[in-house]
Amino acid sequence: MPSVRNPLRFALATSSRVAHFVEFLFRRSDASRDIYPDDPAHGTVAGSSPRRVVFLGEPGEISLGVRTHEISLPAFFSRRFAAITARGVAWSICPLPNSQLDEAPKAIAGIADDLPTTDLVVIMVGICDTLRVIGAGAWERQLRDMLDALMRSLPDSARIVIADIPPLDNAGSLSRAARVAAGAQGALLNRHTRLVAREYDAVTVVDFPVELTNSLWLPEGVEERYSHTYRVWGAHLAEAAADVTPVT
Repeated sequence: MPSVRNPLRFALATSSRVAHFVEFLFRRSDASRDIYPDDPAHGTVAGSSPRRVVFLGEPGEISLGVRTHEISLPAFFSRRFAAITARGVAWSICPLPNSQLDEAPKAIAGIADDLPTTDLVVIMVGICDTLRVIGAGAWERQLRDMLDALMRSLPDSARIVIADIPPLDNAGSLSRAARVAAGAQGALLNRHTRLVAREYDAVTVVDFPVELTNSLWLPEGVEERYSHTYRVWGAHLAEAAADVTPVT
């Protein structure tokens, strides 16, 4: 049986719509010419004994398509997390500039001084690596490199939540062949993420919310569409994170 790798590479190489999608999603401005927010990539939710939460990952999964970080995924996550835990939240974003997992150790080194007082790290990676057709072995190795770098600086009580790669077979801007191949590749990487996570007691992998998989997703210059995705996805991750975060 042919591997997933070859059909995906063929689909991505031969579809001009895929090229347009990738360029739109990670490189270009939408109709508003303001696809990423330019305000500070950090914030707080008022409350006692605030927990520090770091979001590490692809800008395209965290804040694409909105004008302010106040309606980015970290902000929605933090408001829900604070409501569940009855504690404040101080959140910040550590982006991977080229949206690739192998950049994570360098990015982590840049925030190493902040990690000893961090309570939770939320990791959102994989869309770009799926479209690059990264191999499962390289994916596992880079995940371990990232997690080991985090564990060296985080306190023992800290927890790490890894978000599943979204189902790219639901991306409406991809051709059908590319959707099928990218969806299979993303699902493969998600399975390998779970294998790696079993090696770390502090790590939890969270599936993508079912509510967001019911219709084709089309990248558009409409802020409300992105903010709705972040609201649903952020709340879903916050609920999972609250389940594994120590009560102290």
